[in-house]
Amino acid sequence: MTLQWGYKRAFLRCALLFVAGTTLQMAFGDVNNGFLRYPWGLIIAINYVYLLVLIHFQQERWPWLKRLSDHYACISSLAAMIVMTIIFGLTRQDPATEGLIGAVGFSRMTSSWPFNILLLYFTTTTGLAVMDDLHHLRRRRVAAVMSHLAVFVVLVAGIFGSGDKLRVSITTQLDKAVHVGLDRAGRQTQLPFAVTLKEFSMDEYPPKLYILNTATETSSRDFLSVEEVGATAVVDGWELTAVQYLDMAGRMPEQSDYLEMNHVGAAPAVYVRAKNSRSGEQREGWVSCGSFIFEPSYLFIADNLAVAMPRREAKRYLSRVEVLNEKGEKENFNIEVNHPAKIGSWHIYQVGYDTSRGRWSTISVLECVRDGWYSAVHIALWTMLAAGVVMFVTAGGRKRGKEEKR
Repeated sequence: MTLQWGYKRAFLRCALLFVAGTTLQMAFGDVNNGFLRYPWGLIIAINYVYLLVLIHFQQERWPWLKRLSDHYACISSLAAMIVMTIIFGLTRQDPATEGLIGAVGFSRMTSSWPFNILLLYFTTTTGLAVMDDLHHLRRRRVAAVMSHLAVFVVLVAGIFGSGDKLRVSITTQLDKAVHVGLDRAGRQTQLPFAVTLKEFSMDEYPPKLYILNTATETSSRDFLSVEEVGATAVVDGWELTAVQYLDMAGRMPEQSDYLEMNHVGAAPAVYVRAKNSRSGEQREGWVSCGSFIFEPSYLFIADNLAVAMPRREAKRYLSRVEVLNEKGEKENFNIEVNHPAKIGSWHIYQVGYDTSRGRWSTISVLECVRDGWYSAVHIALWTMLAAGVVMFVTAGGRKRGKEEKR
């Protein structure tokens, strides 16, 4: 099927915008949104919307302006943003990334010129479509207009409110109130509340046993996951069996056996039997990943080969915190990854802990994020939800009406 000329021209426009953005990225580096801080972000947003209104009413005089709001432009700009979003999701976001990916800004997508130019273009086509919807409101479905308007508000808030977003990192310690953090530039920032860490807890995955080559410092791809006593797996020609498993254990330097220990710094330990599948040779002994108190233990089974246990991986971790606001009121929250606490216009996210102590960490790294445009986005999202409900209800009514006519 041959692509229509309208689509060819629209996609060519997106390609040219991408090339222009890539050129600017290589010439000037990342986009600096510092100029969008309040009140300039709001002022520019108002002027941007006013410009869209002018373009809408000048389309009849200048036909080329109409191409910015036709269905070709809307579909091509949406497709371009979908492609950029897929690249965003598949590319590791790391400012230190070098090479071609780093040069074109894909590793810093939200601050790259190609992404922001295409996002602005998509917002423009959406805004002009909204202007047309509002201008011909009587001919359009109210729910569809509400949905388009909500999407436009979210896009405008995301672009012109990016300069007002403040991220402050704080490191909390047990029973110590923290009200000052560091922003991304490393500057100290006073928070309008104080955060006190009351408890840090962590759930971990079962310990895993690998075959470690001590000469090359590489480990086997396969492993034995020790979820219970008797767990068995063949790893690089060795049959590993968990004879005994202690979730919390420790041993003194002069001792050879691990003992169960319910104490800070206790580490998982497995008494493992290793049998060579070919020769039948056997080795057995204790293996542990160790902790900040106890040294790790290995079971050497051959020259340069040992059974080893890396540190257990965190499955889930959370911080129980107490927040004292400006009014002197205290609130308690459980904060974990993807489940932030909300204090007014601030959100507090769980981002880290003391990895050297693991489950025994006495500190928690939190990120406090304030978005001045959050209320507008919040209202827009609820509007989208309401529009979806209206569409669902009215679609059912129209379907019944058609059936009755038949």
